[in-house]
Amino acid sequence: MIRKALTDFARAVRADYGSMQRYRQKYHAEAIPLARMPVDAVRKIGFQMMVATRAMQLLRDLHVPLGGQVGSRLIRHLYGAEIHWDTTVHGGVCIVHGNGLVLSHRAKVGEGCILFHNVTLGEGLDPVTKESGAPTLGRDVHVGPGATLLGPIHVGDGTKIMAGTVLTRSVPPNSLVRPAEPVVTTRVRPADASNDSNEAAG
Repeated sequence: MIRKALTDFARAVRADYGSMQRYRQKYHAEAIPLARMPVDAVRKIGFQMMVATRAMQLLRDLHVPLGGQVGSRLIRHLYGAEIHWDTTVHGGVCIVHGNGLVLSHRAKVGEGCILFHNVTLGEGLDPVTKESGAPTLGRDVHVGPGATLLGPIHVGDGTKIMAGTVLTRSVPPNSLVRPAEPVVTTRVRPADASNDSNEAAG
């Protein structure tokens, strides 16, 4: 069990750093070598937060629940972010800036997602079924600064959620969700699904 938990931790951290490498290359034309990962764990706040999140989840997986809870509180005080120890965060996730980030314990974040500062994935009720829950993000979903996603919604793979959006309904893959029309989606080609970020992950 210990070996598996440590292996999962190492894989998740490597995947998170791999995503940061890709996005820095894409948005800043900066090639980051893998050897720089220890330095960036200290220098890049977003990646540092992901390492802290992985450590918190490692403690949870090792059945040290108090350790995970303490880790969550440390993240709150160090980074001004609320990441619950039971949040499901798949490998390869990027946090940009990270302050003000709130992730419910029922939220699920898919591989390759980018979460900017002041993003909330919170609990709420489905307006039709009244079911309670928190958002599930598919693969490669980008959530812009200040966006708020509430309730048991599913955000399809490759979707872009623009800054300031409030979203309470599910959207299909490769959608573009704007704050002025948060429940109306515009289909975009997968190749165009990630060109609204004006910053690279960090």
